[in-house]
Amino acid sequence: MSFTRDHEHAHDEPNQHMVSRPKALDEVALPETLPPLVITAFARPDLLAPILQTIQQQTLLPPQLIAFVDGPRKARDEPLIQACINLLEDCARSIPIEIVARSQNLGCDRNVILGFTEVFTTHEALVYLEDDDLPNACFYDRMCRLLAVYRDCPQIASVSSYATLPTELDPKTIEADFFVSRRFFSWGFGTWRDRWQQLDLMHVSGQYNPFEQFYNIPATMQTQRTIINQFWLEKNRKTDWVITFTIASLYHQKVHIIPKTSFVENIGFGHAQSETYRGAEQAWVNAHYDADFIPNRLPAQFDLLPPLASPLSTCALIQSLTEQRGLWLNLSACIGLLRTADSWLGWLRVVQLFVIRLPILFQRWRSGLPL
Repeated sequence: MSFTRDHEHAHDEPNQHMVSRPKALDEVALPETLPPLVITAFARPDLLAPILQTIQQQTLLPPQLIAFVDGPRKARDEPLIQACINLLEDCARSIPIEIVARSQNLGCDRNVILGFTEVFTTHEALVYLEDDDLPNACFYDRMCRLLAVYRDCPQIASVSSYATLPTELDPKTIEADFFVSRRFFSWGFGTWRDRWQQLDLMHVSGQYNPFEQFYNIPATMQTQRTIINQFWLEKNRKTDWVITFTIASLYHQKVHIIPKTSFVENIGFGHAQSETYRGAEQAWVNAHYDADFIPNRLPAQFDLLPPLASPLSTCALIQSLTEQRGLWLNLSACIGLLRTADSWLGWLRVVQLFVIRLPILFQRWRSGLPL
């Protein structure tokens, strides 16, 4: 399957000032039908408990929770999963809840993708939290208003409560509480049925890349991390629905609305049941989080900030790739990057990276691993 790009629709409004749109979320009326709050959980009741407690303390209570609880990988997961279900059932005393307990382990990616697809058979939009996303009390209210104000903006793929800013981006240059991003953040976000169905993660492979090669993904200050993540997904034959959603959005020339300051905190680092983020919490994770933050001011236009819109030079991209320990270039990647090199120095650095990492390439070739 291949995506169809939205050339004719991608830029309906990006350069137009939103004179008819509210300037603040407080001016946005809540929709008549509020979206469900979707939660995915697995075997971390100690993390899920405070999440459910904060949901019940929201300034605007969700009319419905829909929880997708993944099945056990091992027998020892079963009591932990049951503990999660018990917590969810207790939560149903204050908020109506639908619990979908998977009979077998789908894995995080398939549980999310299948869950969203199921929800969108009956709902136009959804708000999402993982079982380690601790939201501020204003979270559900703000997300509902964001979904309402951008509902008729097809180039907006999602709205989020979390962001980590590139170190090169000065937060003082962001005038509103939100800004336009090419990078997608799943920790506390919302989206709509039509966007989800168009990007269609349900019918693509876990390593799917509509740009075909990782080095063909448009490189910017924000997407350089996405390029690196896609490289490792392909080479290690792993899956990550967040990266696939990000790349699909890029291919369709869609963007995301994210906050300058996070109003959701991730508390899952270092947990024994965490597959992706193990070890101590890194400095970037909650660096822009504020427990008292109530976002309000909306961006005046859909333009990307100049630093985020500017293409990354070949030198800068190669520097980013070189900083990734163990990352290599096969011959086709080397040739592909050479063709796009924008200076002799960029060309030289591509060759240097190729040569320096040749031992890794040879070792993988001898082991029969993907090159």
